[in-house]
Amino acid sequence: MSTASSISSRFQKIRCSKLSTTATLIDGIPVTFIISKLHQMGPNYLDDKSTSFAELYVDGIERPFWIHKEWLILQSRFFREEVFEKVKSHNSIIHIKVPSPENFESLLEFLYDGNADKLYDTLTQDNYYNVWKNIEFLGLGPEIKAVCIAFYQNQVELNTRT
Repeated sequence: MSTASSISSRFQKIRCSKLSTTATLIDGIPVTFIISKLHQMGPNYLDDKSTSFAELYVDGIERPFWIHKEWLILQSRFFREEVFEKVKSHNSIIHIKVPSPENFESLLEFLYDGNADKLYDTLTQDNYYNVWKNIEFLGLGPEIKAVCIAFYQNQVELNTRT
């Protein structure tokens, strides 16, 4: 059994809508520890069709994303409460609409790898507000918000003062 499948089987015991990054334990393991382990494995699973739970289509993006429930339910209120509460079967096709589709892929990548520097490098003065709208819409946690806030403080505020 793959590591992702083993993690997924543990989540089946837990009602997904009750999870959040502020939850303390899942089967006695801190949620933050589980997320850090998922981030370590994430680059191997990002957009991997052979291990995915579902095929995700985002309005405004032509290609599908192959997503894994494990990464998304622990880090996104939207996926936990709006998507996976309704989609129960493996190999489903999911369609969603986000405020700024052109900025979705970098956020999804962050949810898999947790690489704040890489996400920061995708931000520009023209897109940071749209990225923020997606973060809010998807109900993402404080770690990803911190990246956007740091960019705003380091780039936007700094440039408006000079």
